[in-house]
Amino acid sequence: MSMFSKIAASAALGAALLVPAITFAQTPTTGLLNVYVQVINQTGYTYAPATFTVAVSGQSPAPASFQGSIQGTLVTINPGTYSVTLVNPSAFSTSYSVGCNSSIVAGGTQTCVITVNAGSYNYSNSYVYPYTQTAQPLTCRTDTPTVGIGQSARFTAVGGMGGTYNWRTPTQNYPNVGPVLTTTLEGSGAQAVTVTNASQSATCAITVTSGFFTQPTPTPLYSNPSYNTYNTYPSNTTYPYYGTQPPAPTYSAYAYPRFPNTGLEPATSAQLAFALVLLLGAAIFAYPYVRKAFTLAVR
Repeated sequence: MSMFSKIAASAALGAALLVPAITFAQTPTTGLLNVYVQVINQTGYTYAPATFTVAVSGQSPAPASFQGSIQGTLVTINPGTYSVTLVNPSAFSTSYSVGCNSSIVAGGTQTCVITVNAGSYNYSNSYVYPYTQTAQPLTCRTDTPTVGIGQSARFTAVGGMGGTYNWRTPTQNYPNVGPVLTTTLEGSGAQAVTVTNASQSATCAITVTSGFFTQPTPTPLYSNPSYNTYNTYPSNTTYPYYGTQPPAPTYSAYAYPRFPNTGLEPATSAQLAFALVLLLGAAIFAYPYVRKAFTLAVR
């Protein structure tokens, strides 16, 4: 590894040691261990911290096994000795900081930095996963700035490193709680509620009255969008009446022969029968004359 690569790796390791190792607030009965895994990749290698599995042994660590992370993984552990190792180093060169094999006390914190050198050849180019974990400012706000004795008060912690929070009222402690605390306060007057997360603390001020206090309706963080109101039209629209529609024609699958078009209107069956009777009467009447004419013609 070149001198530049060694300097970069040392700088990353030093930054990991100098950055606060606490992401969740430690509790009065347990300690908090923050484990970082950084990888130095030689040219041609693309290993990431999550490629490697970390195992923690000691007094009931939680979690006891997890994937490596450059942002750090928080492990809650009971007081006593502990050790941190990589389960699958794959024969890579691995180094551990002093906090990876140590002891911890109740309410204490420790930092373990594991550096994996993914490659054993001295290439000129290498890449160090930089440590970029930063803490957000911790603030405290309350949705109930004024309550009565025995009424529920709600407090919310914003920012910090996340995870668990320690809350403290004038009369009671609430360790290892989330970012929201709902409790009742005793005694009237102005009081302060303090929240601690990692190395930061914030305070909420609240007034407790001797009587019941009616809480105002909270204002929503987001308002519903306004929609345009469009004209509505009646569904029973009256349309003009055009009379009864003729029935639909009935079609047949058969075709019948028709008489040629003579230009005369069609005759009914009674008219046809009457015409046949007239023709028959005319034939009977003309029969004797036709017979005489035929006889004279053939002589």
